[in-house]
Amino acid sequence: MSIITPQNKNRSPLRPEVEQSEKSIDLRDSKGLIVLNPVAGKGNPEEILETVRGVIGQGNFEVYRTTGKESIREVVQVALQQDELKWVAAIGGDGTVSQVADGVAETDTFLAIIPAGTGNALAQELGIPQDFEEACRLLVEPARYRPIDAVLVGKQYFLLQMGIGLESATMQETSSAQKNKWGPLAYLWTAVKEALGWQPYQFTLSIDGKKQKVKASELVVANASHIGIMGLKWQDEIAPDDGRIDIAVVRARSLLDYAHVIIALAQGEQDRSEHIRFFSAKKEIQLDAEEHLPIHGDGEMLDAKLPLEAKVVSHSIRIVVPASDEQWN
Repeated sequence: MSIITPQNKNRSPLRPEVEQSEKSIDLRDSKGLIVLNPVAGKGNPEEILETVRGVIGQGNFEVYRTTGKESIREVVQVALQQDELKWVAAIGGDGTVSQVADGVAETDTFLAIIPAGTGNALAQELGIPQDFEEACRLLVEPARYRPIDAVLVGKQYFLLQMGIGLESATMQETSSAQKNKWGPLAYLWTAVKEALGWQPYQFTLSIDGKKQKVKASELVVANASHIGIMGLKWQDEIAPDDGRIDIAVVRARSLLDYAHVIIALAQGEQDRSEHIRFFSAKKEIQLDAEEHLPIHGDGEMLDAKLPLEAKVVSHSIRIVVPASDEQWN
């Protein structure tokens, strides 16, 4: 598949009231595209593709292997322009899933997630099987779809979270070799090293037009509760289809403070912690800081600079989930 610059494509926002009543889907015999990140996680790409074809057959689909140099968003958009694809599957971690979602956002194409990364936080959030073969079966067995929100920054859509501060520095300093060897624990080890000497910064935070100043060592714009490390969550109340953006403000000055934060997240006592505050926005937030700080979006480091504006785009991406997910009946 050649990569070309896509032409402008009119996108009509999906109507939430329609989405809520159209959840059952059957993708068998439909045309699709598989986007495979060959360096995600510990899987062998050839074995992964063999498993995919073993489950869904040779099928009516193409496979695109990422190189790390292309715009996955453009690859997906070009594919949608060239053919009528009913689904696009992302095989990789949260970063790969996010980039594929960025290409299908606000279209009627379904996004299938086949987890193959280190954290797979969004798959956990949506009840998508972590077992690779079981996740593939969603493409050949009766399933449902769940319309979820996205966070729009500039022209890019994000599904999970954006982080500014220590978390971003941790992701920036954790190598692929470390992640392949230690899995999610690699992030924890790097975070401990980065936390030494990391102090809170002054942020200006505007929530739906209301401005305030906060001090934080980490500021997270969250669209989902799962963090992706050791089963930790921000808040159970944070959901990817609640039509809002949640903001977690973490203020810690020492390793002991960070330990208290992790314990609070693990025990579900986030709201009681003196080190964490939560805010929510129904429309948009604006962030700024006096310092230049690293920023990540869905696990990938961004070139974005502060000040930053993030908007809520409700029910903009339709994700395939198991038919037996009783929570959404």
